[in-house]
Amino acid sequence: MRRPSSIRYESRGLWVGCAALIAAATGCTSAAPAQWTQWGGPNRDFTNDSTGLADEWPAGGPRQLWSREIGGGHSSILVEGDKLYTMCRREAKDAILAIRADTGATFWETQYDAPAKPDMWLDYGAGPHSTPLIVGDRVFAVGGMVHFHCLDKQTGKILWSHDLMEELGTSHMRRGYGASPIAYRDTVILAVGPQRGSEDAAGLAAFKQDTGEIVWTANGFGVGYSSPILVQFNGEDHLIVALGADRAGLDPATGEVKWRTAVDSQSFGIMATPLWIKPDKLLCSAGYGGGTRLFRIGLADGTYVPEELWHYRKMQVVHGAMARVGDYLYGCSHGSFGPAFIMALDLKTGKPAWRKRGFAKANVLYADGKFIILDEEGQLALASMTPEGLEVHSQAKVLERLSWTAPTLVGTRLYLRDQRTIKALDLGVAANQ
Repeated sequence: MRRPSSIRYESRGLWVGCAALIAAATGCTSAAPAQWTQWGGPNRDFTNDSTGLADEWPAGGPRQLWSREIGGGHSSILVEGDKLYTMCRREAKDAILAIRADTGATFWETQYDAPAKPDMWLDYGAGPHSTPLIVGDRVFAVGGMVHFHCLDKQTGKILWSHDLMEELGTSHMRRGYGASPIAYRDTVILAVGPQRGSEDAAGLAAFKQDTGEIVWTANGFGVGYSSPILVQFNGEDHLIVALGADRAGLDPATGEVKWRTAVDSQSFGIMATPLWIKPDKLLCSAGYGGGTRLFRIGLADGTYVPEELWHYRKMQVVHGAMARVGDYLYGCSHGSFGPAFIMALDLKTGKPAWRKRGFAKANVLYADGKFIILDEEGQLALASMTPEGLEVHSQAKVLERLSWTAPTLVGTRLYLRDQRTIKALDLGVAANQ
């Protein structure tokens, strides 16, 4: 364990503005009781069932409830009840935070030593990139240097921890570990892909939530930024991963591989989270020339057989969030270092319906029949996207620094951050009249 320190306080000076006074003066309601307790939201697919969003915003953008500074990193924001949870960087330490949803004040903050490794690429910082996970009374979090911690949700006290580089040979991926954990029954599952030269080490591991004990490991998988998902297919639970060349489904209780297929080398660098399309299809998108693929998982004589249905190279989602609505996928294709396009892709054919310029590399989120777009330059937009095209209803610059973090929507409140600032906006009808 890396000499952790847990600091619990309710600071009045860490947030900017007069959020509490504004709320009292205008009768602003408290945060909705809905939750966003894992990477990607309730369904891990960047959609939710929020309603009551305004059809457009004032010229200056949606109403801001509060804003405050936060340390570096790209970890997204979790919401449960009246608290937010995220991670940030404090010089040579990583920090896990609980923040008051109504004011932005820190409720508790736990720091631990996490100096950058000598071989890391630090031009975009050392992370943290991974998003924590809330299960019951615990918070699970992985930092850029692959320190895995379980904390008490109410106090920030560290209950157990693992240095996964030392114990399992896990790679920090040069830019800092980035995949987000997922819960299954009484375990938490992580991608723990090995460092170069140790390909026989574990690629995935499941840990007991209460003790941190390793339940199983699955070897032979590469390292990756893409976060796993859980689906039900053929009456069975499948843990789906996209790591290196592999697109695979495993038994989440044992780590046994149920099915597996390989892709070409240009898709090794996948970062985007896979999407499951019921009842039997898997969509994966990768940047750097990888493109987007759709697979069907079939059954033959009791054996699962993955089949690639189509591959469209020109839609390349790097590390942004993408969302599916009906038979179409909507997201930002950025490829590697070229221009960014917002695109719609026909899932039946793998052919594009349209693509539009106008945003830098962006994340998309879908709720209440609307799309929320946040690009890396801090431009936030409210839009309609259909197979016929893109219509932007409102747009405003809301962040100043590199904004790679996918936004979080709970009720009508949008929580977002860049490498310096975290803020809360109200996207509701009453707040934006």
